[in-house]
Amino acid sequence: MQRATTIFWKAFIKHPRQTGAIVPSSRRLAQAMLARTRLQTARLVIELGPGTGAFTASILNALPPDATLLAIERNPELVEFLCRQWPRAQIICDDAARLSHYLARYPHPPAAIFCGLPLSWLPSQERTNVLDAVASALPSGGTFTLFQYLHAAATPPGRRVRQELLARFQSVERYPIWWNLPPAYVVHCVR
Repeated sequence: MQRATTIFWKAFIKHPRQTGAIVPSSRRLAQAMLARTRLQTARLVIELGPGTGAFTASILNALPPDATLLAIERNPELVEFLCRQWPRAQIICDDAARLSHYLARYPHPPAAIFCGLPLSWLPSQERTNVLDAVASALPSGGTFTLFQYLHAAATPPGRRVRQELLARFQSVERYPIWWNLPPAYVVHCVR
């Protein structure tokens, strides 16, 4: 079986703008992504752009046994890897902007959405489509948690991501995670 790092590098070489990083996210970043979200009573949680599953295991460990994790990844090789690694998760090979197409299958709205997509690297319209899909999927009080690399957050696209989040969510907080390569901000939003 291929290791996550090998799968990750192959994905990065084929599609660097979709992958958005040179190494998988750290455990500390995964812990920080979940730190401000209560998943103990969640029935449905979404993960957009799980990649090799750096956050997937942490999310599954935090969920109640009867909860569903729906992950949407558009790279077919990563989807195949994720399905083998985490059979409990429901993995879909598609674009994150098509999230609403899959939510009709579930009786509960998502309590939380986690995002590993490189939003500041995405073309403007693609980023807007993803954020619109997220905002319309979450009920009041639902959370959206993502990360941005420190160096990207200050760029014009990084600032646009922040503006788009502020336009869609009641609360947007960000805090640095230095123990990641490269260092990152976790951005926690409440609908």
